[in-house]
Amino acid sequence: MGILNVDRGSDERSDALRTRRDVIGTYLSHKSPQVILTGVTIIAVVRLLVGSASWGDLVVVGLTILLTGFVEWFLHLVLLHAPEDSKRMTKFGTGSGHREHHLDPLNVGWIMLGPQDAFIFLLLLMGWTAAWSLPLIALIGVPFVATYLTALLAAYLTLAHYEWVHLLVHTRYRARSRYYRRLAANHRLHHYRNEHYWLGVTSNLGDRMLRTLPADKSDVALSDTARTL
Repeated sequence: MGILNVDRGSDERSDALRTRRDVIGTYLSHKSPQVILTGVTIIAVVRLLVGSASWGDLVVVGLTILLTGFVEWFLHLVLLHAPEDSKRMTKFGTGSGHREHHLDPLNVGWIMLGPQDAFIFLLLLMGWTAAWSLPLIALIGVPFVATYLTALLAAYLTLAHYEWVHLLVHTRYRARSRYYRRLAANHRLHHYRNEHYWLGVTSNLGDRMLRTLPADKSDVALSDTARTL
């Protein structure tokens, strides 16, 4: 899935993961969740030390969850599916790892972010969260630093959840909840039916609002480039 042009391919196969324990063990053993969860822990501790809880915390958490579907949709389409001759690809290599992931969807090395990717995303989330939350915090008049830290913590948790879901949906383990089963079904359709649809990973809100969530899989043609992009 990664954005950097780094060879992360491995012999570890996601279809060998059959139980929830298998998935949890693999998730926690990889560097990207370790980097992300370290970020989560640091921000959570700082947030607790700052205190000053308010109703604004609920507002920014709700908006973070709402925005996640659109952010995933945008990044997946614009960065990860960047055309091969685009500057995004030739200069920054933003889609190279993702192309490897589509070629070999069960290679765990290409499912998980690289540790460098994870760290870059943590930094990007700091800026993105500040861009939308700080003007809102000033407008509604709630504690400035504390509420921003809550929004940032929520953003970091959504990234940790993204890594979990992306691994989960590529394994043989079938979650009991309808929510995760639907995410898994949609993601398999993205890989094996048509790469232009089902772009959300943890949320289908972006797909639903931006019309890339077909009512039925038969509504879109089987793509010849789903594996090669």
